[in-house]
Amino acid sequence: MRQSPAHTDDPSDIFLRAYMTSQQAEKLEHDNQFKAALAKYRSAGTLIEDLQKNHSDWQPAIVEYRGRKIGESILRVQDKAATQSDLTAARAAAPQASNEAAVKEATKKLNDKIDQLQTDLGKSRTQLESAQKEKESLSGRLEETNSKLTQAQSELDKSKGELEKTKGAERQARDQLAKAQDTLKKAEASGTGGDKSQQALRAEIARLKDALTAAEEQRLAAEKAKEQAGAKATEANKQIASVTKERDAALAQLKGAKEPEKRVQVLIAENNDLKQKLANAEKSVRELSADKPKKEKELADVKTQLEQLRGQLAASQKQNQEYETKMVAMRSQLDDLSTQLANAKLKGSTPEETAKLRKENDMLRAIVVRERQEEARREQSKKLLFA
Repeated sequence: MRQSPAHTDDPSDIFLRAYMTSQQAEKLEHDNQFKAALAKYRSAGTLIEDLQKNHSDWQPAIVEYRGRKIGESILRVQDKAATQSDLTAARAAAPQASNEAAVKEATKKLNDKIDQLQTDLGKSRTQLESAQKEKESLSGRLEETNSKLTQAQSELDKSKGELEKTKGAERQARDQLAKAQDTLKKAEASGTGGDKSQQALRAEIARLKDALTAAEEQRLAAEKAKEQAGAKATEANKQIASVTKERDAALAQLKGAKEPEKRVQVLIAENNDLKQKLANAEKSVRELSADKPKKEKELADVKTQLEQLRGQLAASQKQNQEYETKMVAMRSQLDDLSTQLANAKLKGSTPEETAKLRKENDMLRAIVVRERQEEARREQSKKLLFA
């Protein structure tokens, strides 16, 4: 079940709908369609009641004034509708029932259309706020991950320096060991130096072997530390790439968060994709036709795909046309209301009522201007997409 607009829409949007609905009711009343007018007045009254209930602090004086005027209209039209029913019941009961059903159906469709347009606007605002929050969250995560990368890079540079040191110490120990072993061999071969000197050389060789073993262990530890630091840096880079991708996606969503513009983008993308596929399929048909004896089955498959793509393209173009029709109807409603407001007689029975009429008129003009600006932004977005 669809939620009541009063709980989901901006109060100015609700008031605009109530006013437009009451204007429609006035036209129906003027055309002596009293039952349809009564339904419209009651619908407008329900919107005003919801507005007073859920947004009691929004323009209370104007809302109270408009609610009172609608209530007076309901009482007036009720009497007219009852009189009209008594006069026509005997001779036109069946046609009247049919006409009432048609009026109710038309009224329902129009109200549903207005509700849908207002719901679309509400969804756009909600998506915009959500995309903004997501962008901020991802930017924070990106900054945190960049900090981790900087730390990992620092550890990697430090590990590289330690590795070079241990390699130098290992080379030095190997050189000293080789030199000592060479000296011992020469002493043993020549028989010089005596036992004490040779024992000292052997002890030095043993010490150098221990030093070499320690240097090798340090080098291995430094290499392991370098690998770990490199792995950390690689992981941080992966995280940055992932978060950057998410942030870019959030930014793209933020730029296209308005539902009407987003819908236009989707439809245009679908159209372009289908047109490209259609062109590719037609090219395949031409190429395969040149080698028909060998490619008969492939040609049949491609033709089937071609027909499917044509059907999808036609459906997508129909969606485009329906959306455009919807926007044109919305513009027409705003144009009618703007004209009514410009030509409205702003003189009440009392100075106080005149002041309320003028204030209400000014407020409605401002709401209409805002709706026109929203429409202009949607139109500009569509032009940019088609450029």
